[in-house]
Amino acid sequence: MDDMFQRVDIPPVPPDISAELRSRLGSLELNGSHRRFLVNRMGGTGSSWLVKLLNTHPEVFCYHEGVIIRTFPASSYGSEDIISFIRWLALDDMKGAYKAVGDVGSAWIGHLTSVPKELFTTGILFRHPARMLNTRLNVFKTDKSFTEINVDNLRRIAETWGINGFERSEMDQIFLQDLYNFKTQIDAANSADIVIQLELMSSDLHYCEDILSKLTGRFYERALVEPMLNSPVNRRSQGAASIQTVLDGFTEDQRAWYRAILQDSISKVGYDLDNELAASNSPRPALIEPGIEDGIVTRDQELNTLKQMLVDQDRQIARLRSQVKELENIWKAVQASVGWRLMNLWRKTRKRLLPAGTRARRLYDSVLRRFRGSMVVSH
Repeated sequence: MDDMFQRVDIPPVPPDISAELRSRLGSLELNGSHRRFLVNRMGGTGSSWLVKLLNTHPEVFCYHEGVIIRTFPASSYGSEDIISFIRWLALDDMKGAYKAVGDVGSAWIGHLTSVPKELFTTGILFRHPARMLNTRLNVFKTDKSFTEINVDNLRRIAETWGINGFERSEMDQIFLQDLYNFKTQIDAANSADIVIQLELMSSDLHYCEDILSKLTGRFYERALVEPMLNSPVNRRSQGAASIQTVLDGFTEDQRAWYRAILQDSISKVGYDLDNELAASNSPRPALIEPGIEDGIVTRDQELNTLKQMLVDQDRQIARLRSQVKELENIWKAVQASVGWRLMNLWRKTRKRLLPAGTRARRLYDSVLRRFRGSMVVSH
């Protein structure tokens, strides 16, 4: 279904439009007590993988660009469609079947930062911009499924960085627009509840568990998360190449634009222009009030660790119970066997024929002990 839609990735929101969005989304009505969440992302950031991971929890339901479902069979959607989708998400009680319901990919930055904090938990999904741009360039070669070039974006790029994109090829214009949209995401990061780095999500178990818990309010067992780590979904470019190798694949102009637009802000979301994650980046996913961040993250991590210990202990107890049940079944089978019945019949007969204390019984026991002793020695 995705190929049928003309995507519009994170267009910047002028102040007057932003104020209008806050006004329209500030009066949302909720139906149902479950948590709601929205995650903004650009293309090529692993959103399919994140949605699949979120949906591994039985009490969580996550849409992937759910606005497409609401606007089908239209071939595109806009701001009004997203507002309508968010309102629907707020009103739909999902029949009380879930504890958390949300969407990845429908909300643009303006909508994400305009929804009331008390109604929606918000996040922005990031991937290293070099890898994201590389994926976008590779995909464009085959399916041409990209956002229409926004003239206002090119004008802002020219005004801010002196880069004239109007005289460039379509591919270069797409590259510039993606850089501009990524910069817009960075600028909005402080307004989101959670900043999500795909690289850490797919490699750091504790970071991943922490993000999922903060986004949904649910505890994800290790058994749900571990199989998803390093298991990409819908991979459309070579993810193993180094950042430097990826940058070498850009044109000289593209590398210059990449540095000019991102060099002053990329570290704000934990990345480095020429390397993987910044050396100073620590896996603290949520943007928390200064002064209490470390304490909250530590407590959350300790709580998740304790929960996982309880889960592991419960599983061990369940395994032991299963083993005990299996032994009980074996014992019942033995008791029901012909050999067991014959042995009990012999015991009853022995009591009658060889009463305890008699000479015959003592002789029988002596022979039996010698027989058992010889069996042990021969064994």
